[in-house]
Formats: sequence, C-alpha cells, structure tokens
Amino acid sequence: MEFIKLTDLVPIIPEIIVLLTACTVLLVDLFAPEKDRAFTLAVTTIFGLVLAMFFETQLHNRDLSGFYGTVVADDFSVLFEFIYMSVAILTVFVSRHYIAENEMNFGEYYVLLLTSVSGMMFMTSGLDLLVIFIGLEIMSISSYILVGMKRKVAEANEAALKYLLLGAFSTGFLLYGISLLYGATGSTLLPEIIAEIKQNGADNPLVVVGTALVIIAMSFKIAVVPFHMWTPDVYSGAPTPVTGFLSGAAKAAGFAVFVRIFLTGLPLESANWENLLWILAVLTMTVGNVMALRQNEVKRMLAFSSIAHAGYVMVAVVVGSPSAISGVIFYSCAYALMGTGAFGILTFRDAGTIPKTFDDLAGYGKRNPFLALLMTLFIFSLVGLPLTGGFIGKLQIFSAALQDGWIWLTVIGILNSALSVYYYLRVVMYMYMREGALPEGSDDSNKTYGFALTGLIGTAVAVLYLGVFPDQILELASESIRALL
Repeated sequence: MEFIKLTDLVPIIPEIIVLLTACTVLLVDLFAPEKDRAFTLAVTTIFGLVLAMFFETQLHNRDLSGFYGTVVADDFSVLFEFIYMSVAILTVFVSRHYIAENEMNFGEYYVLLLTSVSGMMFMTSGLDLLVIFIGLEIMSISSYILVGMKRKVAEANEAALKYLLLGAFSTGFLLYGISLLYGATGSTLLPEIIAEIKQNGADNPLVVVGTALVIIAMSFKIAVVPFHMWTPDVYSGAPTPVTGFLSGAAKAAGFAVFVRIFLTGLPLESANWENLLWILAVLTMTVGNVMALRQNEVKRMLAFSSIAHAGYVMVAVVVGSPSAISGVIFYSCAYALMGTGAFGILTFRDAGTIPKTFDDLAGYGKRNPFLALLMTLFIFSLVGLPLTGGFIGKLQIFSAALQDGWIWLTVIGILNSALSVYYYLRVVMYMYMREGALPEGSDDSNKTYGFALTGLIGTAVAVLYLGVFPDQILELASESIRALL
C-alpha cells in the first residue's frame, strides 16, 4: 500500500526547503572557517528562506492538498507563510551583531529560527487539528529555546522557563479540546468536523467544551487577555531579535490558525461565542494599552502594546466578515513588519549600551539620527498614522466592524488606539526632545552595523509601501479569504 505519493509533497515544498536549510546550517556551522562562519551562516539562512519564498510563489492560485487532505497550499497559507519568512529574514539581519556581542551560538540560533518558521508553516497549511498541533509544538519548542539562548543571563532563563511552563499548560488545553471534538464528530479533519456539526448541530456538550478549550489554547498563543501574563516577562527577558520574531511571526501564526480553525471548522455563529469574543477583544485592547502606559522599559512597553494589537485583530475575528478577515491578514503583515522593526532598532548599542528604559533614549535623535528616524517611522505605524501600514490595517478592521453594525466595539477600538498615542509618542519625545547624558566612560560614537541596517531600511520601505500602495496586498488578502471560504 502506497502511503506517500510524490504529489503529496508538492504543497509542503517550501516547508521542506526550510527544514533542509536548517540541516545545511548545521553542516556549515561544523565545517566553515571560524573567521567567516557568522557571515556564512547568516547568508545561508537568508538564501534558504528566499528559495522557499520563490517556491511559495509557484503555489499561488494552485489550491493543492496532500496527505489525504490534511495539508493544503491555498492562497491563505501562501500569504501567511510569506509573512513568517519575511520576518525571519529581517530577524537574521538584525541578529548577526547581537549574537556576536552577547556570545550566543550562531549555528544553534539560526537552526532554531528555521525550525520555528517551519512549524508556523505547517500550522498554517494544516487542515487537520493534529497537523496544526504538531506544527504548533515545533514552533513552540524552538521558541522556548530561542528565548533562553542567553544562557548566562538569569532574566532570559526565567523568561524561557515561564514560556515553557505556560506553553505546556496551553498545550494541554488544546489537546483536550481536540480529543473532545474528535469524540463528538469522529474526525480531526476540519472539513469533516464542520460537516458533522452542520448535520447534528453545535449544541453537543462535547463540541461546546471542545471549542471553548481550543479558544483558550489559541488565546494563550496570541496573548489575549486574560491569557497574556507571560508576554511582558518573556518579551523583556528574551534576546531582542527573538522578541521581535515572536511579536511578528509567532503572533501572525496564531491568528492564521485561529482564522483557519474557526472559519473552516468550528462555528462561531452562536451569539454566546460572539459575546465571549467581544469581551475578550475589549479586555485585550484596554488592558494592553493601560498597562503599556505604566511602563518605563521600552521592551515591556512594546510587549504590552503587542497585547493591545492582538485586541484590534480580535475585533476583526468577532466581526467575521470577508472584509474583516482581510483586515486580519493585512494587519498581521503590517504589524509583523513594524513591530519587528521597532524591536530591531533596540538591538543597536548606543554609546556602548543597549537602550532599555525611556531615559536611555534621551538624546538618541542627536547621537543616532538615522536610527531615530527609522524608529520614528515604526512608532508612527504602530500608532496608526496615515501613510503607514498600521493606518491602513486599523482602517480596514474598524471599517469592517462599523459596516457590520459593531458600533460600540468600533468606538472602543478607536478610543484605545487614541490612548496608545501617548505611550508611543513618548519614545519619539525622548529621542528628540530630551537631552541625554552619556554613560560614564563611554563616548558618543556608534558602530556601523551595515548588515542590520540593510534589513531595517528594507522593512521601513515595506511599511511605507503598505501605507501608500495597499491595494495589491488587500487584493491578495481578499483572494486568500475567497479560497478559505
């Protein structure tokens, strides 16, 4: 009996390339000359990701499936996988100098980054709950280790342990939810689950409890209140490039799976589920923004603000219309770029030290005018000012909510977005309007990190492109939703 056909492998060719790149990086790490090893590993990683992205383009408009329908390559998965790989490439650009300065292992770091990306890709292309679970675990385990890569730093070890323990907790919820849904429907394939639920109704207690457990598990992954408490500690304790990677790629992967499961498999038409998600969206936006107001550390502020951004995306999930889900895709793309870019700026040493608090950013605009300009652009996009990707993303989500009659949800979302202006513009104010004293024994010179700057400039251009010419990405998002539905 033939279990695997070559045609089954076609939908997962990009995933295979990413995993083969990880194996290649291991070999390069063993045999490359030490003098050129760091650069060679970075270039090998980027080349593998670009190659995977090329093959990803060949899957556009193909709607292929494999392994008995458990994995699919549709426009939805293609678009999100582009986001993951783009964020991973940016992470490689901003990681090279950071890894060297913090005495981390280059080979291990890039391998874990690649395996984490492969897990996200399997999650997004999975049409079976078990495939989604396996992809989620590949991503999660790699991420736990990445968070703790600074082995000699107690804060990083603490963050990794918290992430591991709470991640295992959410995994238990997900597995139990999957088992209940399997018991109720006799399948873990999403199309078969929805067919069974449509035939027999969604009132089965096993379906209700199973759906609730899956919502809880996925809420942890995307840091929805009240399942968000791990986020500030993990984001502040992790290596800064890893923090950017988690906030951009990992969060986008969580939303992709959330949309895939609840649009393709589990119904949210019930008013009770809509009310629950409405409450979660409001709590997530409000708690994230209010807590961000109280922070003095820039990374913790960005961590809490990422929770608020998850709330904005949850607004679109509540609405559930095609235009709202297109907003999820566009906003995930925009936030992945602007969030990762903002964290990327914080990897640069300023007068010999990494900026941690707002006070450390005082005078940054004079000492590092170009980096300050890039940071300002990313901050403006996070606020949602016009001509940036963040503005178009919020406009798409709130417009869809208003058109569908979710007036109060829209008003609360806009008020929360206005609230975020205060703490985001604090960054700009400190960089340009506060005079900063250099740390004792340091000078005002800064190294030129050409490799990292290349990635950040590309990211800044992409953020502006999304804000000025959003139509192409919005059209791709709409096409992907049509394929999903």
